[in-house]
Amino acid sequence: MPNPVNAIIGALCPQNKPKGLTRGTMEQIRFGTEGWRAVLADGYTFDRVRVVARATGRWFKHIGAAAPVAVGHDTRFMGAKFASAVADELAECGVGVRLCAGPLPTPATSYYAFSNRLAGAVMLTASHNPPEWNGVKVKRGEGCSVLEEEAAWIGAEANRILGERDWQRAPERTHERFDVRDAYVERLLDMVDKEAISKAKLTVVADVMHGAGAGYFDEALRRAGCAEVRAVRTNPDPTFEGRHPEPIGPNLEAATALTGDPAVDIGLATDGDGDRLGMMAHGEYVDVMRAIVFVLYHLLKNRRWTGKVVRAVDVTSMVDSLCQHYGATVVETSIGFKNLAKEMMDSSDIILAVEESGGFGIRGHIPDRDGSLAALVACEALAYEGKPVREVLGDIFSLVGGERWYDRLDLRLTSEEREVMRERLPALNPEQIAGQSVTEINRLDGAKYIRKDGTWVMLRLSGTEPLLRIYAEGVSKQDVAALLEGGRSLALKEIGRTAP
Repeated sequence: MPNPVNAIIGALCPQNKPKGLTRGTMEQIRFGTEGWRAVLADGYTFDRVRVVARATGRWFKHIGAAAPVAVGHDTRFMGAKFASAVADELAECGVGVRLCAGPLPTPATSYYAFSNRLAGAVMLTASHNPPEWNGVKVKRGEGCSVLEEEAAWIGAEANRILGERDWQRAPERTHERFDVRDAYVERLLDMVDKEAISKAKLTVVADVMHGAGAGYFDEALRRAGCAEVRAVRTNPDPTFEGRHPEPIGPNLEAATALTGDPAVDIGLATDGDGDRLGMMAHGEYVDVMRAIVFVLYHLLKNRRWTGKVVRAVDVTSMVDSLCQHYGATVVETSIGFKNLAKEMMDSSDIILAVEESGGFGIRGHIPDRDGSLAALVACEALAYEGKPVREVLGDIFSLVGGERWYDRLDLRLTSEEREVMRERLPALNPEQIAGQSVTEINRLDGAKYIRKDGTWVMLRLSGTEPLLRIYAEGVSKQDVAALLEGGRSLALKEIGRTAP
């Protein structure tokens, strides 16, 4: 398989380039649901990263930040060089900088900023995007991503800087370095019952997908007392073996197969920057909706937590049923963990905040998702239940009125097709989907078409990639497949494209 980054080395290399802005000057910088992302050597160049960093530095000064800002990066191509460039630009704005000593997960960077009372953080990562992408996440001092209006301020300032004829790069500087691994892992361990995990003598498969979670995700499981941690794909690889570093079924085949060993209790995986969780057991991938209710069930039943559960609009209705059974309240938000994080900051009684992409925010930690903490809580759940994953899920299904199935389909669009869908989706009102009448439409984010039996399909344009995401929840795998095809056919008709 060709290395997907070799072709971009020359275009990215900053040597022998003029001091001012070069390519891509007129293309606008747009912050999506989670920061700014672009393709390496196309939209994501040293010049444009520096522009975003300069705008971010000005935002920190605009809000009156006096404390330094942490700068981190994951294992993507030339991450250390991009991080140094960001640090230089922040310093040029008069912002103090602490630069990471090596690749680290996004939640570790966020926790470092929060625990050291810094003004915030800048993380260089494209999270679960394909290997040819990279991005910039800006974090507040609380440890969560900047809110919508704050991201808009930074984006507008970045585009204003792009128009400056005399914009010059900041000079290279030497920056204070930080290492947060031990402090971060110890923080996670303080949040779970290590004694229970140790007594359970769990054997765990841990897949870090060649990302920044290596040495954090797997190490936290070891220190928590798991009897054996079979860690895979722990070597940093900016190509991620040519796959998306997203912890979903098709990308976890090797690790999933390892969980077929009867000695293995659970398989856990995290994405490229370590803030999402994927789950496997009994030789099968456990879809994210089941992983969500698995963790939530434990928090409600065994920890006996009370309060609110925040879920994005595309998350399973099983959450609502579990909360109804245990007397918890559900708060629904639009997609993007920054929206869930706002709820966590506004209320001290949030039990759990969850999103479809595998993001878990847990009470008592930073108001953001953390794949390592979610993995530890999943192990704690197994320890308390004392039974296999499939049996725990069976108990959950009996409480929520039966099993629900979930899947997602991504439809790649041209720029013209994307604009057509952007214009038409708000008014798209199908009378039926997959042979059943649509009884309700939720337009909180995109369009979620709900049928009489509570099953649904949802269409939403991605905030970071040229994709239309189609989500579905049904009463069987066949029902989900029909819902996804119904959503896909609806979209194809609108954009005037014939299948496939």
